[in-house]
Amino acid sequence: MPALVEARESLSYWETRLHTLPRRSVRARREARAMCERWQARVMEAERAEYGAGFLGAVFQLMAERRLPTHASRQIVRVGKGAAIVAATTVATMTLLAVLAFVALLVLIF
Repeated sequence: MPALVEARESLSYWETRLHTLPRRSVRARREARAMCERWQARVMEAERAEYGAGFLGAVFQLMAERRLPTHASRQIVRVGKGAAIVAATTVATMTLLAVLAFVALLVLIF
């Protein structure tokens, strides 16, 4: 079994275990949380080994599996938030400038 498939299956097992354990099972939940962190790191390593690191590796993985690398998801959300803020600010500024230009045109006409 390839390392990436095995790592993803193990990560899935530990995440499921973490979410199904009762709250009172403190030690077992702590163990499951630690194992989730370990397997997430192993999944990231296996993805880098399989597809390469950086932007090009992310593109290769996206083309091959139609999914982004595990480590890229958080970064994409962060960049997406920034882009949304920039877009909203740009739209607000352009709207304000259009209103000011319209008011100036009305002042010149009347």
